[in-house]
Amino acid sequence: MACFKRKRCNFTSSKWAEIPSEILDSIFEHLSFPDVLVSESVCSHWFQTAKSFISFKSQNQPPQAPSLKLFPQEDGTDGNGASEIVPEEFTENCCIGSSHSWLIFLDERAFPLLFNPSLRIRHAQLPCIGPLLGVLDIEKSQENGYYITYDYQKNPIRYMNNLRESLIHKAILSSDPCLNINNFGAVVICGHEKKIAYCQNGDNSWTDLDGKHQPYEDIICSRNQLYAIGSNASVECWGFDGLNKPIKTMEVEVSFPEKSGQFWGEFGDLYNARLYLVQSTKGDIMLAVRFVGELVNADDEPVHEHDLLTEEDTHPLVCPYKTLVFHVYKLDLGQKSWVEVGSLGDESLFLGANQSTSVSISSSSTIYKQNSIYFTDDYWDRMDEDYLYGGHDMGVFSLENRNVESFLRTHQLKILPPPCWVNPSPW
Repeated sequence: MACFKRKRCNFTSSKWAEIPSEILDSIFEHLSFPDVLVSESVCSHWFQTAKSFISFKSQNQPPQAPSLKLFPQEDGTDGNGASEIVPEEFTENCCIGSSHSWLIFLDERAFPLLFNPSLRIRHAQLPCIGPLLGVLDIEKSQENGYYITYDYQKNPIRYMNNLRESLIHKAILSSDPCLNINNFGAVVICGHEKKIAYCQNGDNSWTDLDGKHQPYEDIICSRNQLYAIGSNASVECWGFDGLNKPIKTMEVEVSFPEKSGQFWGEFGDLYNARLYLVQSTKGDIMLAVRFVGELVNADDEPVHEHDLLTEEDTHPLVCPYKTLVFHVYKLDLGQKSWVEVGSLGDESLFLGANQSTSVSISSSSTIYKQNSIYFTDDYWDRMDEDYLYGGHDMGVFSLENRNVESFLRTHQLKILPPPCWVNPSPW
């Protein structure tokens, strides 16, 4: 697989190299992001000017709403044209995350791969995640599942349908490789313990971070800071410079939000709870608690399986899982508590397998609504349990109306792989 690199031509003796940086900047202002990237290959002067221009404009560009990427489906369908987005060599790999306009895949030997669908460029594989988790061998079975052999005796061999069920729960990047190919890292939540590991581009192996609150539920990277949230809703932060191992800079032990705790205590047997960490456009650290009904009927009511059985019919109706409720909070560092947020204002959240994102939505937008949560399916443990459904749980939750609506015109209940949010190129 070709690595994402751009060759520079030696045109130092030509007139191109004599164009002042100020004029180049004015030219770049009228070019698209891919065109500015290509211009780096003209000469060393253009390379440095373009690199500075990209860095400055990217830092001053407000976050843009992500787009939804659909993949070729396991049944052979084209995923609404997604076969034009994902190269053929990626179709056999599972998507384990998206971050900074890049999709992150895991191949059959547990090597993470990067692909930018907007620019159609790829990056050579990152280090294998297997050794970090004690994996000795991965063998694909005839049933398209996997046998994973570990180096310990209690569970030497395990069979699974999808590698991500056991190896990687989420993967993100510390920064956009387009901005600096030599200075970005990758972070994953991995293994049965759901621990955090990090590697810098060019490293030969992954490094465990000194996390205190695993199992971790979500991770985000922003401005050279890595934030992580544990299952108890406590938050940790590491700083990194792209050259050394991240160093912990903050640890906030916070009680689980009272409202969500009460809801979970009362209805926990009907729901699965998932936590997402988000940084608002104003810089606030926010928590979104997602409650997924384990069995939801046609009236959007969570039900127990035994309630679906009757004397006449001992085969329960098919009631797949579905997201019904979100609670949103903001971290109060002074009080070390989660404070409920009743409204997101003009912002909306985008959650799922992607790096959780908050974006300011224009009131005139015809695609997205303000004060809403857009989500895709990331309930990996249940996606393959039934041939009738899986990967289908996506929609938009309105904080104003407190209800869930569909945002994708599809009646399918089996969508594997599930769609994923991907941030656009910097501009």
